[in-house]
Amino acid sequence: MCVDCKKRVRTRVAPSPTGDPHVGTAYIALFNIAFAHVNNGDFILRIEDTDRNRYTAGSEQMIFDALKWLDLGYSEGPDIGGEYGPYRQSERFDLYGKYAKELVEKGGAYYCFCDQERLENLRERQKAMGLPPGYDGHCRSLTKEEIEEKLKAGVPYVIRLKMPYEGETIIHDRLRGDVVFENSKIDDQVLLKADGYPTYHLANIVDDHLMGITHVIRAEEWIPSTPKHIQLYKAFGWEAPEFIHMPLLRNDDRSKISKRKNPVSLNWYKEEGYLKEGLVNFLGLMGYSYGDGKEIFTLQEFKDNFNIDKVTLGGPVFDLVKLGWVNNQHMKMKDLGELTKLTIPFFVNEGYLESENVSEKEFETLKKIVEIEREGAKTLKEIAKNSRFFFVDEFSLPEVTEDMDKKERKSVERLLNSLKDEVGLKSIKLFIEKLEKWEGNEFTAEQAKDLLHSLLDDLQEGPGKIFMPLRAVLTGESKGADLYNVLYVIGKERALKRIKDTVKKYNIEI
Repeated sequence: MCVDCKKRVRTRVAPSPTGDPHVGTAYIALFNIAFAHVNNGDFILRIEDTDRNRYTAGSEQMIFDALKWLDLGYSEGPDIGGEYGPYRQSERFDLYGKYAKELVEKGGAYYCFCDQERLENLRERQKAMGLPPGYDGHCRSLTKEEIEEKLKAGVPYVIRLKMPYEGETIIHDRLRGDVVFENSKIDDQVLLKADGYPTYHLANIVDDHLMGITHVIRAEEWIPSTPKHIQLYKAFGWEAPEFIHMPLLRNDDRSKISKRKNPVSLNWYKEEGYLKEGLVNFLGLMGYSYGDGKEIFTLQEFKDNFNIDKVTLGGPVFDLVKLGWVNNQHMKMKDLGELTKLTIPFFVNEGYLESENVSEKEFETLKKIVEIEREGAKTLKEIAKNSRFFFVDEFSLPEVTEDMDKKERKSVERLLNSLKDEVGLKSIKLFIEKLEKWEGNEFTAEQAKDLLHSLLDDLQEGPGKIFMPLRAVLTGESKGADLYNVLYVIGKERALKRIKDTVKKYNIEI
């Protein structure tokens, strides 16, 4: 909670439009939103697009779309405006030069005229002497006259922060306590580049101050930069916000999450068919305990019960298996009709539907399929992939191949052998007879189950011997949804056609 807050709480997330929206952006946004919500504050989106070399066209819109998809809404931002705008750094360009020069006048920064050759030679000398790289303060001692002469002559310059040479800078971090840095080990950071563009450090501090940000909740990778930011606040004479550095998301090997080892694009998670509720729930488990062992919750529940002090600092592992489990729970909780609508595009992508425009009757059939498959699927995409035998009436029986593992080989062999077994052949014949006598084309799930169980009673054999050959001639696969569910979805006529076609195609003598 916010303790002794004199001002209205304002938090922000400030991604750079340099590619696909990153899952880390959603993670940090979620915790900023929850903190603002529980303190009756504001959450804003700022786009930090001053790095024009890495700028990617279209990335900004993808950030807007991804946050809106996840319901991680903001009350102010580039696309919706607000009284503290503009919220795009490229539209605030003139501010940064103004404040950088103001800082020079205050004595907190200085002009640096060192060219690239001198800086490269400096780095080489430091490397040869085993010293840490960093600017040596060469231009800090220039006289006012020397500076004016160089400016008049048009010598290119940058503006650097004048870090104190002595003492310490202390970060009072909400989660980590006091983090201490020796000033002598921090070099004079460039604030304004030679092309007039600000560095991240200057633009970030100017914007946070002017936008009234009271709490900076960001990833721990920014901790080394924070002493420079604190010194900037001091140099300007501004009150610094409270700093809260969240633990980094990590791969299984504890390294920082990266696209080399884990999908990091929010677009990927949407395209794979993760529900927004599942992904947000999972991100809420990253370094945070909801309490009472509860792992499944809604975004609203997370926001209403949020306490920033319950964040733990051990790097949370971004485990796709756990995400799959969380997403499955939300798929099972979701209204069946809504879940079916969300799954339809994935059925189209698999080629099972010609378009997303389906009739009312088709939709009811799709609902049956989704209800069956969501029990074991991790994503919407998996629901569609696992539904093949509900759609495809023409199929071939599997063959044993050399590249099969032992378990798969055994499963296929068992399926094929069931079609040579006397009991298996009897069960196919009797099943055809029962289907042909069935009045109408539709079954309820219970009727389909009763019909199949009647085969057990009539043949007095176990389910393995009876149902395996039926699965073979109905689906062509050795595993999948329960047979009564297959029958429930495809109906009598399609079931009969499948069985008879397979019997004929493979010369099965029943």
